[in-house]
This record gives sequence, structure tokens and C-alpha cells, in this order.
Amino acid sequence: MKHGKAGRERRFRACLVNSLLFVTLSLLSCGTESEVKPGSAPGLTKAEFLGRMIVQERYWRIEEISRQEEDQIATLNVREKTTLLSSHYLNEVIPFVAVQFGRGYYGKGVVTESQMTGAYGKVPFGEFQCMLMLKSTKQSGEWSWDNERKMMKLPLPESIQSLAAAMSGTDWQPDSGYVASEPAPLFRGVEEARRAASPERIRILVEEQTVQGKVTYAFTMRAAWLTDVETRDADHKFGVSLY
Repeated sequence: MKHGKAGRERRFRACLVNSLLFVTLSLLSCGTESEVKPGSAPGLTKAEFLGRMIVQERYWRIEEISRQEEDQIATLNVREKTTLLSSHYLNEVIPFVAVQFGRGYYGKGVVTESQMTGAYGKVPFGEFQCMLMLKSTKQSGEWSWDNERKMMKLPLPESIQSLAAAMSGTDWQPDSGYVASEPAPLFRGVEEARRAASPERIRILVEEQTVQGKVTYAFTMRAAWLTDVETRDADHKFGVSLY
């Protein structure tokens, strides 16, 4: 009987240890799975996605452009010379692009474009002096939500329109595009962006249908958060961009 009782006690202790180990591993596993990596915003609902897109202090600048035809992808560093675009677009268009998503009258979605100086392209995250040219601001139209593709559809700003047409090399003139669901916007305000101290990106997709098939032009847009703003006259805002 003593041996049987001792055996039962040993088995009970072993079961208890195994149970505690299982619970500990389960908790660690849950913590690992729920951790959000920097630069990601997985599983956003439509409302969350749009809520993070519609922010006043943020402008989207061109960081990179790619052209994809079937499985062939050409990626353009917009700060370097390329055969895909002329020096006019590299020096006089891309460095000034600043696109913003907002809401206008009656809550309708609005896409606006302004000219802005300061950091653009692939550069390390930091704070940069910038100037926003107020009289350059113009609306390209109203954005909407495409329920079938589960993406925001937008009327293209003139700069994106002209760049896609130039890369096509034809007389094609695109009028609309999409904001891809990934990468998703991360921050809801300039202070969140400041604390994170890391780049935030979206992609604008422009699709061309050709005889050979579909060509996709992807514009990787990087957030420039405008802060420390000083309005010196009716034409300009000076400040710092977190980019």
C-alpha cells in the first residue's frame, strides 16, 4: 500500500508539473502571436483602414516606383537616373509630389495634391525642413471604396497620372487607381508617428490593359508628417516633416 500511495503521489506531481509547463508555454505562445511587428498593421477593417487614411497632418510622398508585366518587375529608385523616366520627371515632378486623403462637403472622400519640398525617395527616417506651397493645392476628385476588390479607389492626382503615362510610353492616360490593402497606414496622428520613429507607407496601384495583358505601376508612397508649422504668407507653410 505504501508503494502504491507513493507511486500515486509521484504521478500526481508529474501531472501537476506538466500542466504548469503547458499553461506557461501556451501563454508565451499567445504573447508571441499577438505581437505586432514595427511597420505592420495586420487585419484592419474597412473602418480602421479609412480612419487611418484620413489624417490632416500627413502627406504622401513618392519613395519608389515599380512596373510589373506578368512576372517581370522593374523597380525605380526615384533619386537616381533611369531609362524609365526622363530627367524632367525625376527633377521637376517627383521631388514635389504631396498627396493627401481627406473628407470634403457632406463627408465625401476627397483626394488633393500639393507641391512640397523636403525629403522624398529612399532616405533614412528623420526630421527634414520643408515648405508646402498652398496655391498649388488642387483636388483630383472623390475617393470611394471598392467592395469587390476591398480597396480604396481614387481619381489619380495629375503627378501620378503623368508618371504612369510616361512609363507606359504610349498615349494611354489613366484616370483612376487603387490604394492597396497592404501595406496599411499605421498612425492616426503626428505624435504616434514621432514615437514610432519609423517610415509609414502605402501603395497606389495603376493598371494598364494592353494587347499582351495587364501592366501594373505601383507607387510606394511614404508618409511625411508636417509639424512645427509656420505660415509666413498666404502662399507658403514652412515646417518640419517627419519622413
